[in-house]
Amino acid sequence: MDDLPLIDPDRDLAAVAGAAPHRLHGALLRAHAEVRRGVEEEIVRPAAPPSVPFPVLPAIGVLNPAAEPVLHHRVLTAVDCLQRIVRAYPASPLLQDFLDVPPVMHRWIVRHPHPESLTVDFCRLDLFGDRLGTVRVLEFNASSPGGVIGAGTVARLWRRTSGIGALLDEWQVPAGRFEDENWFPDWLVDHGRARGLAEEQTRHVGLFHTMGRNHDRHLIAERLRRGGRTTVMRLPSGYTPGDGARLGYLKHIPADPRPVQSWDRFCAAVTDGELVIPNVLAQRWVAENKLCLAVLSDPRFAHLFPPEQRAVLRTIVPLSRKLGDGISVEQAVAERSRLVLKAPYGYFGNTVRIGCEHSPGQWAALVASPRHRGWLVQERVSPATVGGLTRDLCVAVLDRTVLGYFSRVNRSAVVNVARGGALQTVLSALPAPGGAALY
Repeated sequence: MDDLPLIDPDRDLAAVAGAAPHRLHGALLRAHAEVRRGVEEEIVRPAAPPSVPFPVLPAIGVLNPAAEPVLHHRVLTAVDCLQRIVRAYPASPLLQDFLDVPPVMHRWIVRHPHPESLTVDFCRLDLFGDRLGTVRVLEFNASSPGGVIGAGTVARLWRRTSGIGALLDEWQVPAGRFEDENWFPDWLVDHGRARGLAEEQTRHVGLFHTMGRNHDRHLIAERLRRGGRTTVMRLPSGYTPGDGARLGYLKHIPADPRPVQSWDRFCAAVTDGELVIPNVLAQRWVAENKLCLAVLSDPRFAHLFPPEQRAVLRTIVPLSRKLGDGISVEQAVAERSRLVLKAPYGYFGNTVRIGCEHSPGQWAALVASPRHRGWLVQERVSPATVGGLTRDLCVAVLDRTVLGYFSRVNRSAVVNVARGGALQTVLSALPAPGGAALY
C-alpha cells in the first residue's frame, strides 16, 4: 500500500522538458494554449490592473484511485487534529507557551466565547512526496482561497478544451466541487445563514485585507458580484458598522502582528458575532501557526489526540520540532542535511531555509541566531517531480470535505507560485460528495 503512487502513472501527462514522452504531447500543448486564454479572461483580468501572472503548466494528472481514499482519510484526520489544537489552545497554558502567539493576537483568541465550538472552516494543506508511504503535510493555510478558486477555474478550463476535455470524459474523471465557479460565494453565504444572518444581511459582503495588493480579494469580489452580492474592501483597521457588512472574509497572514494593534473594533465585531467571517480569529491565528505541525509531531502533545488519530498522524506529518524547545541548536546543526527551518507565520516560502542548500557554517549560524529561536524545524521531505521540476500536492478542505486538489511546480524546492512556480491541474478520481453534476 505504501508504495502506491499518488498520481496514476497512466494519467499523468506533461509537455515539459524531461517528462516521459506520450502520444498526446501535441494535443496537450494545443489545449494548454486554450487554457491560458481562459486564465487571462477569468483569473488575471478580474485581479485588477496591473494584472497578476497566473502561470499554468502544460500538464494534467489524475490521482491514483487506489491511493486516493487512504490519502483522503489521512488529510481529513490531520485537519481534525488541527481543529483539536485550535479548541484546546484558549484553556491550555502548555499550548499557549509553545505556540507563542503574539500577545496582540493572543488576547483576542482567549476572548472567544465558545472555544469548544471553534471549527477549521477552510484549509489548504501543502504536501510533499510521490507515494502513500512518503507523502507528508508541510503546512496548513487558512487564509488563501484565491489560489484554490484559481485552481478550480483552471481545472474547469481543461475540461472545456476539445482534446483533453474528451480524454477526461473517456477516463470518466468526475468534476471536483471547486470547479464550480460559484463554490466560494455559495459557501460564504451559507456560512452566514448558518450563523443566523438573514438573506438580506448576506447581500453586502466586506472583504478585509492587509496593506498591499493581492489578487485574492479582487477574484473573490468578482465571484461575489456574479452571484448578485455587493462588496466593500477595507483594511480591518478601517472597519465600521456603517459599511453595512454583516458578512465578510479576512485575508491575513500575520507575519507582522503589529497592524493588529489598530484592529480593536474589527476584532471585537468578529469575536462578538456582529461580523460573521469563516475561520474566525481564534481559529486562524492558531491554525496558521506552523508550530502546530510540531504539536502534531511532538510526543509531549500526544494526549491531545485519541490513539487512532495518533496512528494516522505518524503516516502524514513529518518529524517537526520547535527550535530551542523540542530540538536543540546542537541537534539541528548536526542534522543539517535532513532538516528545514521555517518561521511560524512565514508565507510565500520567504522564510524557508533548507539545510542541504547551506554550507555547514551558514546553517550553524542560521539555527544559532536568536532571531530564529522558536522557529519550526522540520524533517526534509523528498518531493515528487515532473520532468526535472519539483511538484507538491495541495489539498483544499472545506467544512471537513475535500474540495479539490492541485499541484505547484518549480525548478527550486520552494514551489510557491509567488516564487516563480506554476500551477498544474490534478484531478480527483473519486466522485464529489453527493455525486451531483456541477455543470
